[in-house]
Amino acid sequence: MAGVPFEGKRVEVEIVTDTYKIRGTVFVPVGGKTGYHYRLSDLLNNRDQQFLVLTDVVAESLSDPQQKWKAPFISVNKNVVTMVRAIKE
Repeated sequence: MAGVPFEGKRVEVEIVTDTYKIRGTVFVPVGGKTGYHYRLSDLLNNRDQQFLVLTDVVAESLSDPQQKWKAPFISVNKNVVTMVRAIKE
């Protein structure tokens, strides 16, 4: 449905993989058939969604912290994630 806003909240997170530390914002939808109720853990535990979509991203290489980059959007495969922490909810 065009023009219908999504309900939910934005959560600033830090994600760690084997090679990167990534900071950005995820959108956690509320209600509907997905069943999310404003919890980041619900988004992380959803087996139907393989990727975490982040906006306003800053990433840094763990092997070289001087190597940083920014992106308006990235998608991270949950299989490579070793840690997620909420920075600001």
